[in-house]
Amino acid sequence: MENNSNKKVEKIMESLAGLHKAGAPDFFYTRLLARMQKETGPDKRSFFLLRPAFITAALSIVFIINIFSLTQLNKQTTTKATVHTNKSATIESFAKAYDMNTESVYE
Repeated sequence: MENNSNKKVEKIMESLAGLHKAGAPDFFYTRLLARMQKETGPDKRSFFLLRPAFITAALSIVFIINIFSLTQLNKQTTTKATVHTNKSATIESFAKAYDMNTESVYE
């Protein structure tokens, strides 16, 4: 039994006898440092839609469209006259007041 374990130890020692320290190729560390600095560098470009100039232009366009639509809405409400009659409310008067007079396709 002791002989068998000695053989295993001898076999392991013989396999370790041919080992030597591994060496790095020339300029390995300088290339590694350069790659690491390049990856952490600030040359990442921001997405086009997130740039301040684009956001400002887009918000300005939305603001102008809102102002235009509000002025058109005010013009429409001032041109429409409300209907004041002494008659009771009917479906026709309701439709006329809310501009729902649509002609049927079938008539």
